[in-house]
Amino acid sequence: MNQHIINHEKALDFILGGNALFTIKNPKTNNRFTYKVKKHKIQDLFFVQVLTGPDIFEYFGLVKNSNFRHSQKSRISDEAQSVKVFDFLITKLQNNNLPDFIEIWHEGKCCKCGRTLTDPTSIELGIGPQCRK
Repeated sequence: MNQHIINHEKALDFILGGNALFTIKNPKTNNRFTYKVKKHKIQDLFFVQVLTGPDIFEYFGLVKNSNFRHSQKSRISDEAQSVKVFDFLITKLQNNNLPDFIEIWHEGKCCKCGRTLTDPTSIELGIGPQCRK
């Protein structure tokens, strides 16, 4: 699996690209969570899921206007560490003050269409040339 670190300045655009799969890692504690963020087909909403088991993602909230909101329909508590980490991530990225040691990794797939990225610039950005247009 090819993983690539996303620059913090470009991370929010990647996360809200429409079909993002990424891992947040804190190298100081070795804690990490893997998330999927998918855009609603019509509305400007993004559904957020976290990896809870091998290839099992659980829905826990949504992002609207770049603000995260936990869903009451979620089986994951708003007190769960994975939820708190995602909320922290979105808030810090909006304010451009995510600590430098926090790493955001993507899987080498376009955040919009899911195709494998091959161009170095596309890999760095996490989005392919056609989807950037």
